[in-house]
Amino acid sequence: MLLQGQHLDIDIEAELQQYDWRKPSWKSGKFLACSPFRQERTPSFAVRLDNGIWIDSGSSDEEWRKGNFAKLLSWLRNETYEETVDYLIQNYGYGNFEDIEALRLTIDLPQEVAKKEKYLASEILKSYLYRHPYLEEVRGISETWQRRFKIGYDKKTKAITIPWFERDGQLVNVKYRSVKDKRFWYFRGGQPVKDHLYGLHCIYQEEQKSAFIVESEIDVLTLCQAGFAAIALGGANLSRRQKELLIQSPVEELILATDNDKAGERIAQTIVNQLNGYKKIKKIRLPDEVKDVNDLSQDRLLKIITESVEVSYFFTQSRE
Repeated sequence: MLLQGQHLDIDIEAELQQYDWRKPSWKSGKFLACSPFRQERTPSFAVRLDNGIWIDSGSSDEEWRKGNFAKLLSWLRNETYEETVDYLIQNYGYGNFEDIEALRLTIDLPQEVAKKEKYLASEILKSYLYRHPYLEEVRGISETWQRRFKIGYDKKTKAITIPWFERDGQLVNVKYRSVKDKRFWYFRGGQPVKDHLYGLHCIYQEEQKSAFIVESEIDVLTLCQAGFAAIALGGANLSRRQKELLIQSPVEELILATDNDKAGERIAQTIVNQLNGYKKIKKIRLPDEVKDVNDLSQDRLLKIITESVEVSYFFTQSRE
């Protein structure tokens, strides 16, 4: 695969195996499964294992009917396309260079330099001062908490808008989540979400000492609505910058509540490896039949939270 002038020998199969799929099968150099972008019973989604090109033959949206592997992986990793390209180059960037001038140098900037990245104008959100019933009727998020996090609706693209803020409250990006299916995308020109933590501005405003850490923004809303502080990574990955932000935050205790799948288990273990010793870490156990905390009723969620376990116990005992 050619990305930014560099030929990458990507292990497509290994990357795909990190995620849970519905009705997956591997045959004749292809991976087949139900589409990750929408609900379906019969698999109509295929990925070529030699070059990563994918086709969603049942899609009615031409933009999401086919694409390259970076586009698919950016959806699976829940991050921008550019962030996924950086990930692929960092992990597979040992091939031949077609155009050395096309390569971008990725540098871990110190905090003071990173702050120079431009913020988005808050006026952007004025275009989305509408409400769609999806979050309240389907995901159970009340109007109060949608207002608290400045959730909106883009009539043009028919998508829920979820603003991301810097810890001081400055707008850095907007995530768009389709109300028709599972597709999402980000504001063009926004800062990489891997450099931020969703909900961190609330942690600072409220001086929270204990917080849940989850993958998605909706899980943050779910936990806050239940009376608990929470922050989200924006996906099943922990970047260096996110680690720094967690260490620097006033939070002393992190409670892991990542998704109940392969990716969620992987990121939970990564958080333990990276932050054990910096923070006290606990974890809740989600029932096998649910994917994330938003799948739980509030009563059941509260019961599970009271049964949270120390991380040292959780990661040395097999799941029953």
